[in-house]
Amino acid sequence: MNTPRPLSVRGMTPDEAAAAWIVRVEDGPLSAADQCAFDEWKVESPANVAAYERAEAAWNLYENPPSDPVMDAMRASALAIRPKPRRGLWAGVGVGLAASLLAAVALGTGLLSFGPQADAPQLAAQSAPTAAAPKAPDAGEFATAKGERRTVRLADGTSVTLNTDSAIRVGYVAERRLVRLLRGQALFEVAKDPHRPFVVQAGTNQVTALGTVFEVRLDANRMQVTLVEGKVVVDEPDDQSADSSAVMVPTVLTPGQTLVAAEGIKPVLAKVDVAQALRWRDGFVEFSDTSLADAVAEMNRYSGKQIVVQGPAAGNLRVSGVFRTGNPERFAAIVGELLPVRQRDLSDGRVELSAEGR
Repeated sequence: MNTPRPLSVRGMTPDEAAAAWIVRVEDGPLSAADQCAFDEWKVESPANVAAYERAEAAWNLYENPPSDPVMDAMRASALAIRPKPRRGLWAGVGVGLAASLLAAVALGTGLLSFGPQADAPQLAAQSAPTAAAPKAPDAGEFATAKGERRTVRLADGTSVTLNTDSAIRVGYVAERRLVRLLRGQALFEVAKDPHRPFVVQAGTNQVTALGTVFEVRLDANRMQVTLVEGKVVVDEPDDQSADSSAVMVPTVLTPGQTLVAAEGIKPVLAKVDVAQALRWRDGFVEFSDTSLADAVAEMNRYSGKQIVVQGPAAGNLRVSGVFRTGNPERFAAIVGELLPVRQRDLSDGRVELSAEGR
């Protein structure tokens, strides 16, 4: 029997050290030297204790998952990676297990490392003097302008459709597929791979899937996940504060559910009309008893020419219907027929809607 050498976490961040310790603790009884070092590390800083609690919560999620094939596959993917120990920062520790555990379960807000390829120029813009078909990318940044939609096919067969003014950063590695939503909205049609979880990070939240279709939208202080088919796990801080030591709480979504996580409020899980939510793929948006102010804010995402609503009397009016995106003048004209509002062109190029008689 090989006795593991004493573990050293010198130079590690609290989260890195916590991952190292959770692997060592779960591998078997600690030696006297390791137990002493472990106890000393925990009393060094409250941040160390909080980091270990996050690591332990993640471990327990995969060690005792619900009876579910998707969760079983995620757990197997995280626990199967045990490369030989190497010298250096993670020497003597199951590095693959610790890294996969932390990245896939989303213990913190800064744990996704995309490596040097992540900051490379967009691969689609590169050219080479060859007639061969370009290789599907597994790294790089991809974006759309306002009013543009774009579909990117990734190396594993996953398809990502970006909505207006959206951007993603892709960084695939051997044991997991990582994507960061930088802004906007994207629909992910994930290629099935039970040994390689697909992880999307959006703000302080992460979405983990295997073979699934889901949408993620990221606004200034709000993140929304809508599940079309399959199953995903969404991890978010339990208090929605800026404290990076907050324990991450997993929520499992089923098809037709949406999860909204906004700053300062408890995440909300609800049913949603998936067809309505995805009309943007065909260049439309649908409103159902939506305030005019909110409807205008949504329409403004798709056009450089902006609509402004003058005062609450107009902003609080309700609007329903399906509207084509990218044509603010047409939207304003239709609203003028449906609601008691009038429109006028402003000198700066915007279109103003105000309540009649105001």
